Amino acid sequence: MKICIITARFYPQLVGSGTSAYVIANELSRRGHDVTVLTDASLQDDSSHAGLPFTTRYVSSLENFSIGKAGFSETLYDLHRQVKLCSPDIIQVCNFMPMLLVSIIRSEIKCPVVFTFFNTPVIGQRTTGYFSDAVLDTSLGSFILQQEAYDQLILGSRHYVDAALSLGAQPENIKLSYLAPDVGSFNRSERVLSLKDIVNNYFPTKDVLPPYLLLPSRITQQKGIIEAIDALAIVNKQSETAYNLLLTGMADPFDKDYARAVLARISELGLNEHILVPRRVISRNDLEVFFKEAQMVVVPSWYEGLGLAAIEAQYLGVPLAVSNTTGLNEVVEDGVNGVLFTPRNSHEIANAALSILTSKVDVSLMVHNAKETVVKFSLNKHIDELEETYRNVIIRYAQWPKD
Repeated sequence: MKICIITARFYPQLVGSGTSAYVIANELSRRGHDVTVLTDASLQDDSSHAGLPFTTRYVSSLENFSIGKAGFSETLYDLHRQVKLCSPDIIQVCNFMPMLLVSIIRSEIKCPVVFTFFNTPVIGQRTTGYFSDAVLDTSLGSFILQQEAYDQLILGSRHYVDAALSLGAQPENIKLSYLAPDVGSFNRSERVLSLKDIVNNYFPTKDVLPPYLLLPSRITQQKGIIEAIDALAIVNKQSETAYNLLLTGMADPFDKDYARAVLARISELGLNEHILVPRRVISRNDLEVFFKEAQMVVVPSWYEGLGLAAIEAQYLGVPLAVSNTTGLNEVVEDGVNGVLFTPRNSHEIANAALSILTSKVDVSLMVHNAKETVVKFSLNKHIDELEETYRNVIIRYAQWPKD
């Protein structure tokens, strides 16, 4: 199949939509499909795109349009031109604002369209993330979904399905296919590294790392970073061991203003010596090592669409504590394959961490259970389902009468 994927954010941007779109494009191309990704023109000169196994083309101001920093005239014109050049068998659109653009030119697109959103709707509070006003943002999301300029919705969690239904999507147009991280990439390095082999690459003044908790998230408020820092202070007051917190996202903070607030909170609590900030972004292969060497992984997000970092921790056999919130509670069952805590509650985060660190829960059993439950988040299964959906949609589209 000739597949076109439209996404405002993309590799090497470490964001949910960009990462997921990259994984899908990469896996589809490995299976022999002719894949073209249309993404933001700011990535055009990125050297990492040169070796990708699929085609990347670029649309002017696609990301800025998607976040309200640019109008749509130039972007829409460029998108239309690129879609015509691509001439695909099927288009997969990632996220609401690119879908809004596609809906405008839908009558000019001569192939079926499937729609996937990675924005994490919080019903009644946010939908697309375009407007800060909840009413406007919900109205925009509802409008895009109810235009039905797509032939199929493919959604990556039960939460996404519930959100789409609440916004007026038709149940018969929805296909649930659980998102999955590319855990196979953890096993592709030529040799298995240990932490001592790589620690100086990220922490030049250290030969070893002290015991640490890993928080593998972007630096944004909704990821609960400050709450986790407050929890670390509580943990260290109640524990004989002085634990550290590794913040992978601080190597290149997504939200610079929030990162400054994070640093201020660290200083206020006197935790400067206990927060580990890598000097550069940790590579995918090396990240596996930091996962496996962690005492535990904590994911204190206020909300998630699913929680791919939590799935990665379970796959790698690392004890896990996460917020009892949308998405994450589809991955973790409390006390069975991880520990749940109330989001935005530092004391509960600390109690959850201490229950693992002091073995108040059966950590070995939880890790064992996680290895069994995580199989439903299989990348191969997800790509199988995408291929099947693409084929079915293409057949249906060919059978529909054309004006």
